[in-house]
Amino acid sequence: LIMMVTLTGTTFAQQEKYDLILKLKDIIIEIQNQGELGFRNFALCSKIITMGHYVALPEPKVKAGTEELLVYIEPANIFTSTQEGRYEIWITQDILLLDEEGKLLFEKTDAISAHFNTATPLLDIYLPNTLYMSTLPVGKYIYKAVLHDVLKGATATKTIDFEVVE
Repeated sequence: LIMMVTLTGTTFAQQEKYDLILKLKDIIIEIQNQGELGFRNFALCSKIITMGHYVALPEPKVKAGTEELLVYIEPANIFTSTQEGRYEIWITQDILLLDEEGKLLFEKTDAISAHFNTATPLLDIYLPNTLYMSTLPVGKYIYKAVLHDVLKGATATKTIDFEVVE
């Protein structure tokens, strides 16, 4: 009987902590929902492992003939809809490639779509981008990412210059 009381007490204490954590997450969501959609991290990479774990290029240069260019993106302040104990986020991203004068060379609308409806909130996500570029000639380019927060109706844009070298 004593052991049962102890287990129940421990379980109750753990549930209280979990409830407190959920309340704190809800406060974070309120703050994020009031913020402007943007980019927390935006980096050209040689490798993307997972959220917050990537190998950034030492400089924005890629050798001609390289198969792919990786771009690590962490959006900031994605709107979270909370209804009936569920948390929903929905973000899409367009990818554009421009030459150094700003002429559009490639465009992929809704290249990435992240739509989640979960029992617990997703506070941070990352969007790994891959630009297949083995035929891209030597020159200077602009990689442009356009985020669309579908639920909030907001858009954010960010660019990064890079160069294809011999």
